[in-house]
Amino acid sequence: MSLIPDERTWRRWLAVAAFCAAAANLASIAVAHVFLGLGLALLLLRPGSVRVPPVAWPLVALLAWTLASVAGSDAPFEALPQIKKFFVFAMLPLVYTAFRSAEACRRSAESWFVVVLCACALASAQFVVSALDSVGDGGDFYRLYVDDRITGFYSHWMTFSQASVLVLVALGCYLVFARKRAGFGIWLAVAGVVAVALLLSFTRSAWLALVACGLYLVAIHKPRALAVVPVVLLVGYFAAPDALQQRVRSIRPAANQARIVMWRTGLNMIGAHPLLGVGPERAGPLFAEFQPSDVGELPPGFYGHLHNVYIHFAAERGIPAALIVLWLFARILLDMRNGLRRLSEARDDRRFLLHAGVAGTLAVGILSCFDVSLGDSEVLGAFLALVAIAYRGIPDRPVGDPAS
Repeated sequence: MSLIPDERTWRRWLAVAAFCAAAANLASIAVAHVFLGLGLALLLLRPGSVRVPPVAWPLVALLAWTLASVAGSDAPFEALPQIKKFFVFAMLPLVYTAFRSAEACRRSAESWFVVVLCACALASAQFVVSALDSVGDGGDFYRLYVDDRITGFYSHWMTFSQASVLVLVALGCYLVFARKRAGFGIWLAVAGVVAVALLLSFTRSAWLALVACGLYLVAIHKPRALAVVPVVLLVGYFAAPDALQQRVRSIRPAANQARIVMWRTGLNMIGAHPLLGVGPERAGPLFAEFQPSDVGELPPGFYGHLHNVYIHFAAERGIPAALIVLWLFARILLDMRNGLRRLSEARDDRRFLLHAGVAGTLAVGILSCFDVSLGDSEVLGAFLALVAIAYRGIPDRPVGDPAS
């Protein structure tokens, strides 16, 4: 008796593993990795049935260059966490192989909306508790809260906000471009809950990413409305509580000296090791060695990484690694644009998937300017799952082609 299930059973099991891995990734990384491991095992049972989108090539190049950087590192064994993270990249072939129709991709995305709704509801409750504690203690709410913000299901507020941004922009595309069906009002309410939680997260990079993706959606769907966007933003700012206004004002460079020191230090690392970098996981331990000479006492901040994917990857793994990341983003955007050109203007689940691919990539590209987003397993897994379903939105032939 063969241990390999028949094709139909194999595909059913694979779909379950992919569905659970992608959804659980937004709630519990441990549970997600159990299903991701199961899905990878199923893929290995039938390697001839595995499919990957064209964007797999930049990812393969990034993994290969990471290994080259490890080989050139002065402490290669310290790179083990990054090597272990290769496992997360299996999300792309798993989801892409498992979900072959736009309907299956839509259902998977809807599960992400529900999971993040729960995370944001929990995060909003955490905010209320923090606010009440601050009022009860008579302390400075802004100062206390910024150092201990809401996290939802996650271990850190940056992970919470970045994963939520990815799902919210996908949900925005769903509301604007997907085929209309019952429950539209419910999904609109879900988007409202997630948006409020992201506002309460006080995560400035998340706000910038949301504004950029919002502008993208408005430009595509209602371009004339772009004229009122600055007015809406200004009214929103002046109507916001003082704590939110303070957070917006803190975006200025003078209030972010720690990040500037990190980026300058990263540039020194790149100058000294342009090809292979200082080695994965070595930017933090070697920070003092490359710290700018005119910087004495470091401003308050976390100096374990460089808070910028492009600088951090170039410093750790060499300039080619940063260029590969840009290649990855550019390839996704180009493929999504070409796919949209082959679709009609009518609301369609494939249009939702393709626009979600564009908006999600824009969001990650912006988030990556202020954090090592792709170094976070939850954010990386969510992004790869989103990219996988986005590529399933590309039609085989243009709509209206007699052969389609």
